[in-house]
Amino acid sequence: MAPSVTLDNNSADFHSTAATAHSKTTPPRILLLSPPSLSSHPEKLDSIIAAHDRSATDIQMLDRLALALVNLPSSTYDIVLVLLDADNSRTESSNLLTSSVLSTIVRSLKPGGTLTSQDGTLADTESSERSEAIFAGLVIENGNMVKPNYSAADSVPLRIGKQKVDGGAVATTSPAGTGAVSLNLTGKRKNGPAEEAPAPAGVGFVLPGDDLDMDGQDDDELLDEDDLLSDEDMRSTVIQ
Repeated sequence: MAPSVTLDNNSADFHSTAATAHSKTTPPRILLLSPPSLSSHPEKLDSIIAAHDRSATDIQMLDRLALALVNLPSSTYDIVLVLLDADNSRTESSNLLTSSVLSTIVRSLKPGGTLTSQDGTLADTESSERSEAIFAGLVIENGNMVKPNYSAADSVPLRIGKQKVDGGAVATTSPAGTGAVSLNLTGKRKNGPAEEAPAPAGVGFVLPGDDLDMDGQDDDELLDEDDLLSDEDMRSTVIQ
C-alpha cells in the first residue's frame, strides 16, 4: 500500500500569485489639501484620512500653503486631492487656490500626475481656479487636471546622409517617412569670380567697339552739304 502524502496548504510556498503581485504593487503617492474649516471638525478629517493608505498619503492645510509656511517636495505626488469645506462646498478652498498655490502644486506633481477635488468638479466647472490651473501648466484629461509628461514626447531625429550623383556632386538624402531632417555639410564654396552664363541664342549686346556699318562704307567719309540740296532748292529765295 502506497504511503499517503499530506500537503500543508498553510506553507509560505503556497501563497497565491495574486497576493504576491499585490505586495509588490506600489500605491500611488497622494497629497490631501484641507481647507481650514475642517480643522474644527476633526471627525470629518479623520474619516477622510482613514479611507487612504496612510503610508502613502500626506496632508497639508491649504491656508498654510497659501501663506508659504510649508514647502512641497517637487515631482513627488501622483494625486493631489483638494478636500471639501466643512459645509461640503468648495468656497473656502477655491479662494485659497491662487496662481502661486497652483504653481506650487504643479511642481509637486509627478509627470502624468493628477489634480482633482473631492467632489470631482475641479476640471468641470468654468472658474478662475480652473483657468489658473491651466496657466500653471495643467491640461484637462478625462475630467481631471493632469500634468503633461513632456519627457515621453517623440523626438525628431537629425540625420546627415550623402550619396554620389552625376558629376561627382554630393547630395543629401533622408529616409522616406522617418521625418528626419537632412543637412548638406559637405558642400564647398568655390573661390574666384562667378562664371558668366552664355547669352541666349538670338540675343546680342552692343559694345562701344562694335562696327555697325552694314554696307561697307567708311565711317570717316565726309558728305558735301551742297549734294543734299536740289537745283530748285538752290534757286529759291531765302526768306528772313
